[in-house]
This record gives sequence, C-alpha cells and structure tokens, in this order.
Amino acid sequence: MGPLKVRGWRRPPLLLLLLVPLCAAPAHADAIDEFLRAEMHQRRIPGLALAVVRHGAVVKLDGYGLATLEHDVPVTPDTVFELASVTKPITAAAVMALVEDGKIRLDAPITTYLRGAPDAWRDVTTRHLLMHTSGLPTLESAFAGAGMEDIRLRYSTARLFGMVTRESPVSRPGERFQYNDVGYFLLGMIIEHVTGKRYAEFLDERFFRPLGMASTSVLDQARIVKHRAAGYTLHEGRLVNIRRVVDVELPSFFGVLSSARDLSTWLIALTGGRVVTPATLTQMWTPARLNDGASATYGFGWYIGEQQGRRTLWHRGITGTEVALFPDEGLIVVVLTNLGRQVGGTDPVNAWGLASAVAERYLARPQ
Repeated sequence: MGPLKVRGWRRPPLLLLLLVPLCAAPAHADAIDEFLRAEMHQRRIPGLALAVVRHGAVVKLDGYGLATLEHDVPVTPDTVFELASVTKPITAAAVMALVEDGKIRLDAPITTYLRGAPDAWRDVTTRHLLMHTSGLPTLESAFAGAGMEDIRLRYSTARLFGMVTRESPVSRPGERFQYNDVGYFLLGMIIEHVTGKRYAEFLDERFFRPLGMASTSVLDQARIVKHRAAGYTLHEGRLVNIRRVVDVELPSFFGVLSSARDLSTWLIALTGGRVVTPATLTQMWTPARLNDGASATYGFGWYIGEQQGRRTLWHRGITGTEVALFPDEGLIVVVLTNLGRQVGGTDPVNAWGLASAVAERYLARPQ
C-alpha cells in the first residue's frame, strides 16, 4: 500500500460533531449509525467513538451514547478512552523506530538491555518479545504471588520486574505463541534503557506531539485527563463502574489513552510510512515463525488474519477498544467503547467485533 495522506481534514467545531448523526448524510453513513446504535443497545454499550479512514482520508468520525453515565456526557470524536492492549501496536512501532535508529537489535538477547535479567532469559530476543514467543511467564502468574494488600499500590518498574524475574519460563523461546503482557512490559524497559527517557516521554516526543495527537497520553492514575470516558462492565446483569485503578509506572503493555480522532491520525501516519518505513511495516505485519516452521497469527504488535479473503491487521483491548486495518483496500476502522471486561469478572461482555462489522459494510460499497 502506498503512502496515505489526509486530504484537507480539519477539526470541525464540537457542536457540529455532536450534531453529525442528526444531519443529512450519505445513505451508507446513516446505515452505519443505525447499525451501531442497535448493537450498542443489544450489547449494553454505554458509549462508542468511531473513525473510518479510506485511502488516507477520514470519511467518518462520530460519537454515540454516553462517555459518563453519572453526568450524561455524550461521546465525541475527542472523548479519551483507555486503549488497554491497543497500546501494543504503539509500543511495537516505538521499538521498530529504535531498530531503524540502530539503538535496538531484533535478534540481540534481551539480557543485552535489561540489567539484572536472569540467566534463564539469555536466549530470549527482542523479536521474541514482539511476537509473544518468548516463553516467559505471564503477568498473571507474577501477580498470583502478590498479597491482596498489593492491589492498592502503585507498581514501580523495579517492583514489577522483580516479580517477573522470580517466575520460571514456561517454554523455550520460539517454541509457541502465548499472548503475554510481560513481553511488552519488558519492551518498555528496553525503550527506556536505550533512549535514556521515560516511555511516556519518548512516545510524546517521537510520535504524539509531532503528529498533533493532543488527546493522547500515557496512563497516570493521579493525573486529570480532560474528556476522559468512564469505564463500565457488567456484574450480575447490571452496568457497574469497572474501577481499573491500579497504577503501573511503566504501562507499555496497556497504558496509552487516546481518542478516535487521534487514533485515526496515528494509523494514517503509520500506514503512510511516517512512523516507520514501509519495509519495517512489512516486517511488523509478517506472521511470527516458530521453531518448528509453523506460523503464528501475530506479527510485531498486530494480529494478522483474513476477513472474507482480505488481509487484515487488528488488535483489541480489554476495556472495549479495537482497531482493524485492511491495508490492501486502504481501509482503517477504529471503534472505542467504554464497556470492558473486568479481570476475574463472571458476566459475559460483548463489546468487540464492531470494527470488523463496520469494515464489511464499507468494503461492500464502491470506493
């Protein structure tokens, strides 16, 4: 896919954004609005923000429902959502930008960059971390040893690293794919080691500020974030506050906050070769190869698959967020909701799959 450019997109006034769903629009745009509202009602999603990009131009940017139920605040394209694991493609892009800078080597042992790493990690490489094939213990197993009193505390990088290093690897590097937050936490540590900057500082200086992503930041629970959506989940059949309040000093595996408008800006820049080169993007979008020659369904920060015979790249977050890219068709869909799944929760939550469903409706129509 060639470079993508935004064709004269300018931020409209907030009042206009709020009125968009009520104004005259193309027939397929009205159908999208109707579809999303029906799905939100059925799935009990309080609020949703949507961005659709075709060939580098933002063709739809809307908000639906409520960002905060307590105060009846409507969702707009500038409402800020906690992306959760949709952070991983951003962390992967940061690593690959540093690979291009010559500061990180994909096949160097991570012990090169991580002081105090156990000898058992000597065969784990940066590539393994990016592809979730490191064989390292999961974050769930590391937290399993923490007492309940720890849940109320802020996890420093040193403390979380210490918890992870006490756990034994679960498989040999490259042996199998196992989705693992630990790998992306360690990638954040590598970013900080080679740049001498905090993860949040590096992302802001390298990506967010140059691209004008004013609504995007890295999680800090003590900081007031303007236009931030409240998070909800289902418990015993009713909507409740999700209460994701644990603070992690280095949230490189889950901690970027952003809006539908900013994420569309980010993805246009990424697919257009303004974040990393097209050659690097090809690497990121190539499935992991395991030791036995089999392919996984994950590259560097992206799930890789097909939808109706079309190549697709996607990622989801536990907070109810998802992005889907169809690079050969030049289509990008961002869906951010505030209905997430609570870790340990028992009620089923169904906030995902809407990005693919919206994409199908755009792909079925002439460009």
